[in-house]
Amino acid sequence: MGAGSGQDKPRDAPARRGIDADIAYGQLLRRMTSESPDIRYALVVPTSSVKAAERVPAHVRRLLRIDLYEVTDDNQVRQLPQ
Repeated sequence: MGAGSGQDKPRDAPARRGIDADIAYGQLLRRMTSESPDIRYALVVPTSSVKAAERVPAHVRRLLRIDLYEVTDDNQVRQLPQ
């Protein structure tokens, strides 16, 4: 079953979440056009992708002014600590 077929095996899910997080960071970085220190950026991920999103170290996210948010399984949104 190929990527994007919607039939990925469960063991492929963690790898897919990691790739998805990497793509999300790449898209966010390309859109970070302001040099103003007052501007902050955010990446919002489901609970299942938090570990993948946290692979970017907190000190790097702080330098880039990127906040990380989690959307829980019951649709609650919370900012993750840096």
